[in-house]
Amino acid sequence: MIKPKSARLTSKGQITIPKSVRQALDLNEGDRVIFVEEEDGKMVVKKGALVVFDEFANSISQDAKEKGITEKELLDDLKQVRKDLWNERTKK
Repeated sequence: MIKPKSARLTSKGQITIPKSVRQALDLNEGDRVIFVEEEDGKMVVKKGALVVFDEFANSISQDAKEKGITEKELLDDLKQVRKDLWNERTKK
């Protein structure tokens, strides 16, 4: 875990994200960051692509739960789909 870092807010409301934080989040020029307020009031910074993936994964998980599909069944289905796609792409 990264030690706490600080940044100064400019008059335009901008901050420079410390290098160690950019490296830990694998942030590059042009990447989006998302600020997420948690229930306990903490503010969390995430890389934009990870947030989209998390939302997608949570959506699938919730849908599966509502339909009575277990995590094991979901993972087994995903493995089969990956196998089928691989076989389809590697056909000659």
